[in-house]
Amino acid sequence: MPAELQPSAGRAVDIAAGALLGVAATSALLGIANSILVVALAAGWVAWRRGWLRGRPHARALQPPLLLFSAASIASAAASRDPLESFDKLPRLLVFLVVPLAAAVVDARWWRRLVMTLGACTTLFSLWGFVQYSRGADSLADRIKGPFSHYMIFAGWVLLAVVVLLGEMLLSHERRRWWLVLPVVLGTTALVLSYTRNAWVGLAAALLLLAAVWRRWLLFVIPAVLVALWLLLPRPFIERGISVFDLRQPANYDRLCMTMSGLQMIRDYPFTGVGPGMVRKLYPLYRRDDAPRWSVPHLHNNPVQIAAERGLPALAAYLWLLGAFFTVTWRSLPRLPAEQRAAVGAVMAAMLAMTVAGLFEYNFWSAPVQYATLVLMGAGIGRAEERG
Repeated sequence: MPAELQPSAGRAVDIAAGALLGVAATSALLGIANSILVVALAAGWVAWRRGWLRGRPHARALQPPLLLFSAASIASAAASRDPLESFDKLPRLLVFLVVPLAAAVVDARWWRRLVMTLGACTTLFSLWGFVQYSRGADSLADRIKGPFSHYMIFAGWVLLAVVVLLGEMLLSHERRRWWLVLPVVLGTTALVLSYTRNAWVGLAAALLLLAAVWRRWLLFVIPAVLVALWLLLPRPFIERGISVFDLRQPANYDRLCMTMSGLQMIRDYPFTGVGPGMVRKLYPLYRRDDAPRWSVPHLHNNPVQIAAERGLPALAAYLWLLGAFFTVTWRSLPRLPAEQRAAVGAVMAAMLAMTVAGLFEYNFWSAPVQYATLVLMGAGIGRAEERG
């Protein structure tokens, strides 16, 4: 009997796929998500060792940049100001195995289940946030964060899910896709109530991509939506949106100061960076005198943080990863069947949203957001590599 028809093979692959969905759904609770991740990787390893994944997609174009990023991280830890601290961060690199695994096991059947999972979680997390908002988390001083530890992590996860769901709703031809309206509306509302500007900018970038490439009628809808938001939203939300363009706004100026400090770290340690986990410890030494904050957890910018922490080779790997993903997925679109093309297009829009948001927030290494991002990245490129 062929391996792909053996019941044990199907069970191992389905366990891996189901566990990946669990990782994306429970990433707010890292203890649970990490346990499920171990199950996913173990099942994937069994399936790979026994040849049950032969002939499936493996995200081949993304493996070299992921390996380069890992190698650059190891070199950075070896040259770190505190090698023990930095080496302690390296086991996290194993999460990159999610990408080829998701590409291999998330087929059309499991993609539909992944979309359903994202829809259910987005609905739950949004309602959670609404309850928090009604109980006083309704200002910049106290924002909704759902089940997550921080409002920006909440906004990052919801942004990722909302864009995938919106892409599926707009691009898919399945009649049942309209159930996605509810989680999209709830999730978008939660993003607005979170006051998180990087998520707003990321969502706008995704909408422009979906409109310009796949649904051009949206280009006419977007201005009307902006006018409606201007008329209907309370003044604090309007002022928050306008503040994106004000460099004198304290948070914006703080990001400029962090960027300048990060560039100084890069100049001092161009090839290895200061070491994984060391930016937070060394920031006071590089802080500008007029910076609003004395200490920051990271530099709130993916490229700057990666280069300052792990060196220019790691930054090159990050840019290579994004370039390879968008190149492969974009080139695959013309040959794909409609539903497969919808899945790939939805993930493309989501990755663009996260990339743009990542210019104002370090979302690439935020575990709850990263886990879901890597699952979707792998699933998206896997659907692109499938034979249409």
